[in-house]
Amino acid sequence: MSNSDWSIERSLQLYNIPGWGAGYFSINPKGHLVVHPFGQPGPVIDLMDVVDDIRERKLGFPCVVRFQDLLRSRVKQLNDVFRNAIAQHGYKGQYFGVYPTKVNQMREVVEEILDAGAPWHFGLEAGSKGELLIVLALNTDPEALTICNGYKDEEYLRLALMGRKLGRKILVVIEKLSELPHLLRLSEEMNVQPLIGLRSKLSTKGTGKWESSSGDFAKFGLTTPELIRAIEILRAAGKVEAAKLFHFHVGSQLTDIRTVKDVVNEGARFYAKLRKMGLSSLEYFDVGGGLGVDYVGARSTSYVSSLNYSMEEYAADVVYTVQQICSNEGVPEPNLVSESGRALTAHHACLLMNVFGHIEFGENGTVHEEPSASPGPNAPADAVAPVPEDNSPIVREMREIVSGMTPKNSGEAYNDAVAKKEQALTMFKLGILGLEERAAVEGLFWRLCRRLVEINKKRKRVPGPTRGLDDRLADQYMANFSLFQSAPDSWAINQLFPIVPLHRHTEQPTRDSTIVDITCDSDGKIDIFIEGETVDETIALHPLRPGEPYYLGMFLTGAYQDIMGDMHNLFGRVHEVHVFVDDDDPEDFYIEEVIPGDTMERVLARVQYEPSDLAKRIKQALDGKVREGHVKPKESVQLTDFYEQAMRGYTYLGTE
Repeated sequence: MSNSDWSIERSLQLYNIPGWGAGYFSINPKGHLVVHPFGQPGPVIDLMDVVDDIRERKLGFPCVVRFQDLLRSRVKQLNDVFRNAIAQHGYKGQYFGVYPTKVNQMREVVEEILDAGAPWHFGLEAGSKGELLIVLALNTDPEALTICNGYKDEEYLRLALMGRKLGRKILVVIEKLSELPHLLRLSEEMNVQPLIGLRSKLSTKGTGKWESSSGDFAKFGLTTPELIRAIEILRAAGKVEAAKLFHFHVGSQLTDIRTVKDVVNEGARFYAKLRKMGLSSLEYFDVGGGLGVDYVGARSTSYVSSLNYSMEEYAADVVYTVQQICSNEGVPEPNLVSESGRALTAHHACLLMNVFGHIEFGENGTVHEEPSASPGPNAPADAVAPVPEDNSPIVREMREIVSGMTPKNSGEAYNDAVAKKEQALTMFKLGILGLEERAAVEGLFWRLCRRLVEINKKRKRVPGPTRGLDDRLADQYMANFSLFQSAPDSWAINQLFPIVPLHRHTEQPTRDSTIVDITCDSDGKIDIFIEGETVDETIALHPLRPGEPYYLGMFLTGAYQDIMGDMHNLFGRVHEVHVFVDDDDPEDFYIEEVIPGDTMERVLARVQYEPSDLAKRIKQALDGKVREGHVKPKESVQLTDFYEQAMRGYTYLGTE
């Protein structure tokens, strides 16, 4: 297919942008990927314009871009869907959302969510003392909820009760039974009335990657006998009225709406029975997290990174199920609480990165090619040495296999070629085959494989031995980023993140590729991608052009990735820009804030190296070389300055 036959619509389908983009991403007539922070139709931001702005600021890549308007849009949407469902069903309770800070504790994210959620008294959740310190300072709305989850020591409990003294609605969720007596004792000591939540271990299990974290053997929550014991403790202390919230959580990223219904059904029964046992003060029903993000865009449970429901369906089923159980049990309908962090934050952030070269399994072997480099005047087109003339029987035999391959006998030819390649390896190890002959055999083998891939593309059914050969021969595009810093879930749990070129969507992408990062780790690669509404081991990318940059975006990275990234190979935090729509021009934007990424100095200091001490050691070493006459004094000064300048530089490649 030629570029004239390619279209923007085909690119949209290939990368399934309408599927995972949730209305926030599309392609403009220039072939550039664009963002609609408020959804479509609405203001639009060209990501290549953002790239140009970043380059003008001399920031370099990789760079995280946060679309704060999009984050605000997600907060509004979550509140709207619950309130619409409540109105539609005539539900008598209200919805109080809280943001679980563990999903992304970055100040700019938390503050934006609180500001956007202020009309609905949107609250925060903390799962540790560090997070609670943040929440106490930021969540100042007396009507908003603060949910305290996680294991708690005395200091944690005192901080929560301090919040009660500040007039906040701080609910301490009992994760294990031993926390309850300590909380009651400290509340008496501090002379403050606690607000208590009870977390149950539901028997219904979640679905998806985190299914094993739920059920009877979950890490957090009270068993049914422990719930009964908690009621007895509250009665004995005269604090039954302090029990305000019932809570459960069956795992992140629930993939199946039927599981949502089953979980809420069991939880609502618990709530109703607890009310009937005398906990008439219960007024909040907290369904926890689980509201997922469709990273694939397939609307299917076939992939753990996808799901089969929308945010609207989720809210409607929660409201309807709780209402039905309460009606059946004859108890009041509680206020609803959800801790939906992933669904709020995932879409608002993306990682922009530049490709600086690729590794290609060409006909005669492996080729490295850089877009900024031009081949020498005498270099062959494919920049590899030709296969030498036949100078040994095994080379002649391999050449005959390659030249004699046809579509009809290709399977047999492939098997023969594999055997001949293995024979050449054995002969090389025994010292009876030279390096040039081995190179000739391998070059011919790769030539056969390349031709076989082209033959297989025309087949409806690919023979078993050659199935997957196209994936094994895929190019490796080298991108300037660290997988472990910017997308750790891709490495740790094989999480799929959509990856799309930022430009050239009027051209057909013809290179089947995987993506490798710049760490010295073989795990630093991505080999799971979206292809239409399915998942594949390669992604179609455009051929690199000498002297022309090529940019990719990794999307839906706003949940967890910022916080969980590590410094593998001492690649630090990346540059970050916060983008807003220009109020005066719906097709323009402005960068409100730039947060520079880590320098070498900062990263080295984190692993207990004092940069000034390192520089001092280098200077001493150079001074010694000056005294020995190996280095001139002027050169020594220049090298010392260069070393110190490198310390102040970005930890990623300066490829632009």
